[in-house]
Amino acid sequence: MKETTGIKPKLASQILEFFKRHKTQAELDDTLPILESLYNKLLEGHSSLNLSEVGKEIEILKENDLVGGPEEIKPLILTSSGDLYFKRYFDYEISIAKKLREWSTISDQDPIMDCSHLDNLFSNDADQLKAAKLSIKNKFSVITGGPGTGKTFLVVSILHALLQNNPKIKILLAAPTGKAAQRMTESILLNLERFDLRDEEKRRFPKEASTIHRLLQPLPPSIHFQKNQRNLLDADFLIIDEASMIDLPLMAKLFRSIPNGCGLILVGDVDQLAPVEAGAPFASIVRHFLQPDHPRLVAKLSTNRRFGATSSIHRLCKAISSGDSTETELLIGEEKHQDFEFLEVWDDSKINQAIIEGYASLIKAKTPAEAHQAFLKFQILCPTHQGNRGVIAMNERCQKILVNDPDPYFSGLPIIIKQNDYGSELFNGDIGIFLPTQENSDELSVWFAGSKGNYRKFSPARLPPFDLAFAMTIHRSQGSEYQDIMITLPLTTSEILSRHLLYVACSRAKRMVRIHGSKEIFLETVRKSAKYSLGLENRLKEII
Repeated sequence: MKETTGIKPKLASQILEFFKRHKTQAELDDTLPILESLYNKLLEGHSSLNLSEVGKEIEILKENDLVGGPEEIKPLILTSSGDLYFKRYFDYEISIAKKLREWSTISDQDPIMDCSHLDNLFSNDADQLKAAKLSIKNKFSVITGGPGTGKTFLVVSILHALLQNNPKIKILLAAPTGKAAQRMTESILLNLERFDLRDEEKRRFPKEASTIHRLLQPLPPSIHFQKNQRNLLDADFLIIDEASMIDLPLMAKLFRSIPNGCGLILVGDVDQLAPVEAGAPFASIVRHFLQPDHPRLVAKLSTNRRFGATSSIHRLCKAISSGDSTETELLIGEEKHQDFEFLEVWDDSKINQAIIEGYASLIKAKTPAEAHQAFLKFQILCPTHQGNRGVIAMNERCQKILVNDPDPYFSGLPIIIKQNDYGSELFNGDIGIFLPTQENSDELSVWFAGSKGNYRKFSPARLPPFDLAFAMTIHRSQGSEYQDIMITLPLTTSEILSRHLLYVACSRAKRMVRIHGSKEIFLETVRKSAKYSLGLENRLKEII
């Protein structure tokens, strides 16, 4: 059973049909454009539409019998501030806010468990110590920080502390996508080696993360899950990584499935992009609980442990995230950097050479392990799909340069899954690589990394829809890290460009960032902030 991603149009179409059956033409002419605008706001990532955006008076819409107030059961909900919702999305925000109110009443003056032994572990790092204690002493907490700020080591330290206090505690780990869950698993295993654990402790340690969808157990083709407020998760503690990628509906369904008494830690980077679908609950939660008059439930990590203070990647990411175009321009104008290069002149030969060198080991890879490791060495990131510097054009360029074969499939070809397919357990964002089905075989299969260090092969004909992945959108890259990054900016500015988009792109790199594009457009984008939905923040102010 396959499930497409994106906002489902079913609710909007049902309301539309109701209007057509029960309204006069004059009423239709007045109301349908508003309904269309609301649906478009959902597609843009917002949970509601403010009537001021469409030039409509609140009182006029209140007279419509499909529109009700926050306490009414109507298909459309209108707040006193003029925000119009589909009721389902209003209910999502309300349920999240109520759950957070419940969790935030547990003060850190009443610690859940002792965590004094963390003092030795973080004796030289006050921020990490504060974050660890905050997360253990409260039923709910948030850890936010950029790449390289030590979030994973902190999570492993918290897991260790939880198990020391209660060896029988049941801990679940999850992330929004298969790729993010795999990275969470790998990072925890890597950081686990830094602890001197007995064999029994290692055995109890939670090591495998699942996707949130797997955790909640989907009921396709519906939007519902087996795990919900009537069938709760079996867990004492839940840690969610890459939480900034979770949209409003999924966050609400996750919260509803968490039993009373279960602890929850959301881990992510508040400076990353909002989810593609409606709402940005992680950012709203962080902003709310960072306010001085609210419970201290957010730990913000700022010390970068991956890069030195003089690292150009670190300086660039810091300047972009703060919207500092002056510092960004200084970086561009400085002499050659070891880990950053800005190329304003589009040089085909230089770009082609970078592609050949970047993907050489991937094309030569013989085994799934070699191929997936090689894939992480180099990645082309584009803000858009279209245009001669977009994803489609750059993938075509890579195919032509690397193989130049009329056969569309060849060994070393990377792809990215576009739709969830629960039958094959392939999910949106999963990376597969074409390789011989068997050694010395001409037949090709697509190999995906499994959750336990294994690799699964599929016939190309059995795959859900996919795209080539030599180049991918910046949105698609969230939750991943690569050695080297090439960013190709469009020739003209667009609504999609924002400093949050640039920050995500540049922060994917561990060793080198190369940007091809106009300096003027780049600096303009650094100054431009992404627009976020404020609906959940308003609900949090009202309820907490």
